[in-house]
Amino acid sequence: MLPAGVIAGLMLLGGILTGARIHGFSFSAWHSIIDGSPPNEVLLNKVNRWRQDDWSVMLPHMLAQRVDQPPFAVHNRLIGDGHYNMRVAIGAPVRDLFVLFRPQVWGYFISGDIGMAFQWWFYALGTWITAWLLLRRLTNNDEGTSACGATALLFSPFFQAWSLNCAPSTIFAGGTLLALMLLRAALSPFKIILAASLFAWCGAAFLLTFNYMPYLITLLYFIVFVFAGIALTRQNHDSTSTHSREAPRPHSYGTTGMRWVCALLAFLGILGLGTHLIASNWETIELVRNTVYPGQRLSTGGDQTIGHLLRGNIFNIIPPADWWGFRFPCEGAAFFVVFPLVFAAIFRDWWRTRRPPSALVLGISSYIVFLLLWYRVGFPEFLAKWTLLNRAPPFRTLIGFGIADIFLLCAYISHRQQLPPPFRNDYITPWIASAFWIAFHVALGVLVSSHAQFYLPSLALISGLFAMVLAPLLYLAPRLVLPAIMIASILTTYSVNPLARGGTTFIQENPLSQKIKALDQEAKTQGRQALWIVYGDRTLPNLLRMLGSRSLNGVHAYPQFELWKKLDPDGQFHSVYNRYAHVFFSVPPEGDDLEIKLTAKDCVGVFLHPDNPRFAALKADYLLCPDNHVESFDRLPRLKKIYSYAGKHIYQVRFSLRSVPVALE
Repeated sequence: MLPAGVIAGLMLLGGILTGARIHGFSFSAWHSIIDGSPPNEVLLNKVNRWRQDDWSVMLPHMLAQRVDQPPFAVHNRLIGDGHYNMRVAIGAPVRDLFVLFRPQVWGYFISGDIGMAFQWWFYALGTWITAWLLLRRLTNNDEGTSACGATALLFSPFFQAWSLNCAPSTIFAGGTLLALMLLRAALSPFKIILAASLFAWCGAAFLLTFNYMPYLITLLYFIVFVFAGIALTRQNHDSTSTHSREAPRPHSYGTTGMRWVCALLAFLGILGLGTHLIASNWETIELVRNTVYPGQRLSTGGDQTIGHLLRGNIFNIIPPADWWGFRFPCEGAAFFVVFPLVFAAIFRDWWRTRRPPSALVLGISSYIVFLLLWYRVGFPEFLAKWTLLNRAPPFRTLIGFGIADIFLLCAYISHRQQLPPPFRNDYITPWIASAFWIAFHVALGVLVSSHAQFYLPSLALISGLFAMVLAPLLYLAPRLVLPAIMIASILTTYSVNPLARGGTTFIQENPLSQKIKALDQEAKTQGRQALWIVYGDRTLPNLLRMLGSRSLNGVHAYPQFELWKKLDPDGQFHSVYNRYAHVFFSVPPEGDDLEIKLTAKDCVGVFLHPDNPRFAALKADYLLCPDNHVESFDRLPRLKKIYSYAGKHIYQVRFSLRSVPVALE
């Protein structure tokens, strides 16, 4: 397969699907939140309400940039205190230099539906193309192995259950590694400059995925270990190659010097962009860094078990009915992992042929061992800090294990074909390794079944049969292992995400949204921006930002201290709201005193009665609430119900009462 033709074909497919506004996000879950109407946009499968990180958090941030005035500004006026930094908060489209390195959001400059479709297919096709190109180079153009490996990664339960939200980190980490490989192998000045430019762009784009540090740090080490293996492999090859016509041409001193200069310039460009990002957003970055969560979520590792790491071998085929035991189904999703089997096969081949494994195989293996130490044993606090791994909790490094596992399997399958005839015959070791592997999975099945409600040990064993069969298959027919994992991954995840067409039309044109926009427009004719608070629902506030309405609550990616000062001038609840949070308002169960408390690690409840003097300090114009707050609000002279639809009610805060100056004690 010619890479250019494959890439062009996939880009054409992505363009067609984007033009048709087809995507895989569960955005149509908003139907169930707003009025319970059927999600007519869904063409295949069904929406997943548990993917709130997408339809309730990330996508409303993206769409809020379109409706803000001016659109695509650095600071969005519709969220929180009205000075919400969109460069740092969520990686949303902003009309500035940094958007050049965030191609996944380019579609939002055209329309909301195009933006969602472009983002989805950039994630899906970008992941496959990047993995395929890397694997082709790592396997000496083994087309079948590369295609199966890339497909297995894309359809892995981990990637699909998280709706590909790890794709930007994966794509740009892979692009950076590929650029370094091309730069090292380039012989002509043109190819050197081209590879260095790709390194600068991919490296900068990878740096801008800092919004989720655990993935960035985990994959940064993947780049380091794998490139070290590639460099050592090429070095050994160069030292043993002859000067025959078939041997690769040695690098001249001129091209070597140019290569180093271009690599240095590219690195300085990445460093310069990072410095500019920090300098121009220092205040927000400091806020995030000093938050309780995630800023001070520091780890020294060692808090996970091998069962956690290999749980996908049991759960992927037949998932437990009660996925909520993992908080969300995506938290339980994992990869099919076979690296222990590959390790055993590598040592067996080494013993039989007396040839050590390639430096590439050793590099990937070393990365897995490095992660295993962090995952199971942990590092001293100072080492965790200086390696930056304290920002990557072990349970969030699973992405590194999954990618490295597939890459190691591909490299092993490809490179074992180059092994010389064995000096020793060995027919016993494969069966011993297989027996240990099967026994381990029997024990693992019994163990994990005890942590999942109604998940019987017999069901766990049946689900784990696929992983057990991979052991003898690796020794008897190793080239069939990857196709087997690929097929199993597709069969277990093809229905996880929906295929939907558009979705923003419903958001803008349903009766509730129409009324909200009409009230906002009325306020604008009076020369002011209406201010909303949503009571009794932590999701509904995020609707308002997509409509161009300003809501005090909703998802705040970093604490909005100007808002909190109005409610908590003495900082009594500072440790509660100093975090990434879903902020919701509710009426206190007893009394009228203000209480701000955590209802989950990332969920802050503000229990404040509209009659409380502190409420007046917020200067809200309208309240939006579900049915369960109507009885309480109808009794308040401060509030006047002006609209009801599908169990959602809008109250106007009477201006004369709202604007009375209030001294906060």
